[in-house]
Amino acid sequence: MTMTERQAKKEAWIERIAEFEASGLSGAKWCAARGFKENQLSYWRRKLKHQQPEETRWLGLDIGEPEPTLTIKIGQVSIELKPGFGQELFVTAVKLLRSL
Repeated sequence: MTMTERQAKKEAWIERIAEFEASGLSGAKWCAARGFKENQLSYWRRKLKHQQPEETRWLGLDIGEPEPTLTIKIGQVSIELKPGFGQELFVTAVKLLRSL
């Protein structure tokens, strides 16, 4: 079998598997209706599953404006404050740093 024939066979099975998966039929019923053996379908599904990369899905990303931050460095420790920070948490952190 030539490379072109192998590629054509592979592409035919890719299409058949897509048709099978969209059909909602069991493997046995789909194969019986089309004259294939169920083990052929299973073989090609396994073979192609490992060869086809996962579908790439692109997601939108809205970066927007950067949030203003305040960074306080004390020795090797730094505290980054962003809008909406909890004042009580900040006071607690400062007290903890003072005790070190």
